[in-house]
Amino acid sequence: MGEEQKSNVILKMQHISKAYGGIKALDDVELEVKRGEILCLLGENGAGKSTLMKILSGVVIPNEGEVFLEGEKINIKNPNIAHEYGISTVHQELIQFPDMTIMENIYAGRYPKKNGLIDFKELRHRTEALMDELGIHFDPGEYVRNLSVAQRQLVEIMKALSFHSKIIIFDEPTSSLTSEETNILFKIIADLKKKGISQIYISHRLEDIFAIGDRISVLRDGKNSGGGMVKDMDSDQVIALMVGRNIENQFPKEQTEIGDVILKVENINNKNVKNASFELRRGEVLGFGGLVGAGRSELMRAVMGLDKASGKIYKNGQEIHNNTPTDAIRNGFALVPEDRKDQGLVLILSILQNIEMSSLKRLSKLGFMNKGQEKECADEYIKVLQIKTSSKGQSAGSLSGGNQQKVVIAKCLATNPEILILDEPTRGIDVGSKTEIYKIINDLAKKGVAIIVISSELPELLNISDRIIVMREGVITGEMKGIEAKEETVMKLATKGA
Repeated sequence: MGEEQKSNVILKMQHISKAYGGIKALDDVELEVKRGEILCLLGENGAGKSTLMKILSGVVIPNEGEVFLEGEKINIKNPNIAHEYGISTVHQELIQFPDMTIMENIYAGRYPKKNGLIDFKELRHRTEALMDELGIHFDPGEYVRNLSVAQRQLVEIMKALSFHSKIIIFDEPTSSLTSEETNILFKIIADLKKKGISQIYISHRLEDIFAIGDRISVLRDGKNSGGGMVKDMDSDQVIALMVGRNIENQFPKEQTEIGDVILKVENINNKNVKNASFELRRGEVLGFGGLVGAGRSELMRAVMGLDKASGKIYKNGQEIHNNTPTDAIRNGFALVPEDRKDQGLVLILSILQNIEMSSLKRLSKLGFMNKGQEKECADEYIKVLQIKTSSKGQSAGSLSGGNQQKVVIAKCLATNPEILILDEPTRGIDVGSKTEIYKIINDLAKKGVAIIVISSELPELLNISDRIIVMREGVITGEMKGIEAKEETVMKLATKGA
């Protein structure tokens, strides 16, 4: 114990191994976290980060290995024990009760009692104390369903603090936040550090790492790959440790022949979108920029017939009516939604079943599936999109984030779309998988597919788009050619308008 204290190490994970059905998710992994340190845990999807953190938070039991907290060996059998040791997680996909209040969510299952009943006065008092600690102030009695994503994340941080956490794990905390909300989160993370709370920060956004991290630890294929102090490393070194090679061209944009106008949208209008009009050409990659909540996704939902709206849509000069998503698919449209887990995939079904889902009519005859054609279709997209899987019968839920996204893309491509809409196609996936998806976009554009990409990552938007349209508060505020676009111009249009 003395040695651990001398080195200021609060957490040590040694020789951690975990296998699922003969496949090693973790192989002899080591991890150290120092007191008051922000350790950035990086790696591609499927590298083992989530499994390692699930072991630390008591969700998964390792096959081998030991965990030491402040020099003492501990056995984390379940999440309750993790909380007792002061280890908490702020999840990427927030696990909350929307129809309960903030204070009820924070203390769910451990409410203060008075005469056998919940003591709401004490509950409010405790929640207000947590808010004071973080320097934030909103009504503890507000229902969680009324909060923004950023506010809901703050509720999760308060919940972590309510367990008197010594170590907080942040899993992709900025993936759904605006730049302003991200800055607020970073300030809170810096304040937690000042209080001596250790943090493990998982993110695919390298700019986050270099903004707030102290030290980097990288996993690759379930093993330690390397790391070092943030101040001593650059993004190229980090990417090389993550993917095992240098990615010389992270944005492999190729010049394609842009054809005639295939889609013309005129004056789309509903409660979220105000008189939006634009055109899209064959072989073009049209980027949509703006802050979270700018109306980009809502505009595309209206185009796809998911949301009701007034206005007109023309394809090849002829007016069409996408009253439902089925109409849109029949008219040659496909949408890869922002939320792949809730809207894009059925996680308990196989890769094959997910891919075939949107093409049942094409792959069936007289109501019966053509098994040969069905397997051929799945095999083709698994190969073309390089989906890493043991078989097409593997469940979609067991795949890494990048491979799940590829299955959603495969499902859309199986309908042979002429117009493909990609909403945040690389959110929450690693650098290597991002580059592969950019190549897929290039290949589709070369074949004449007209592509719309909604992205909140400015470098991505600027590097893969032939043309960029910016929205703010449901209104299109500007348009520019991709090669002429600058981050400052896009941000000005996104925040202040034209």
